[in-house]
Amino acid sequence: MRKPARLVVVVASLPFLAGCFGVMQVPVPAAQQDREAMTLRGVVVREGGSTQTLEFSELHDAIWTPTSLSVVADLRGEDGEAGTITRLFPITQLDALLVRQLDPGRTSAIIGGLLVGTVAVIALIVTGSGDTTFR
Repeated sequence: MRKPARLVVVVASLPFLAGCFGVMQVPVPAAQQDREAMTLRGVVVREGGSTQTLEFSELHDAIWTPTSLSVVADLRGEDGEAGTITRLFPITQLDALLVRQLDPGRTSAIIGGLLVGTVAVIALIVTGSGDTTFR
């Protein structure tokens, strides 16, 4: 029996893995190199007593300094508000960052579904047809 090529397996699994990613809130890292290594998708800004979430549809530029974050990005507006912004956020006002990460809940559900489906197909093949009952 011929084994499937690795490329076929990778291409077939990409749609499942693409659904496993989500945008999640994480705290602002203390180290400068950790901040720069993040895949930034937005920020949660604390102004006064309220917080505002700004999610980016596209990030053009992000520059971290020890005390601030400067971004040029296209906003993804919930109420139809969209456009390119250029803003400087002091680190002290950043409540959290929105980053694209692997979502453990979705990943577990997809992998679990694939495993159950595979076991069901193998059981059907091993036992014969699925329309007869044994006593």
